[in-house]
Amino acid sequence: SSTTSTTTQSGGLSISTQFAPDPPKQGPQTITVTVKDASGNAVKGASVKIVTKMPSMSMSGPTLTATDNGDGSYAAQTNLNYATQWTFDIAVSANGKSGTAHVTQDVK
Repeated sequence: SSTTSTTTQSGGLSISTQFAPDPPKQGPQTITVTVKDASGNAVKGASVKIVTKMPSMSMSGPTLTATDNGDGSYAAQTNLNYATQWTFDIAVSANGKSGTAHVTQDVK
């Protein structure tokens, strides 16, 4: 499958990332981050920041703050305006715990 969903365990949190459209395309993109605790329960009320970069172009993209959907998922809209490899550094903090995930995606 060509799904871009990835899950990282970090700091006692499980951080899953999904892209729509999937796989990512140049242009408007929605990034959804789902946060669960070590027991697999949804973590609500977290702060989720996504720092975007294009390493091959030595450029930074926008820094996104994801919106809490109220069910343990957090959505951020952005515009991936270059067809290149992007990295997404996701920082989650919730209830005194913090975790990070590093996701690399080729945008075509």
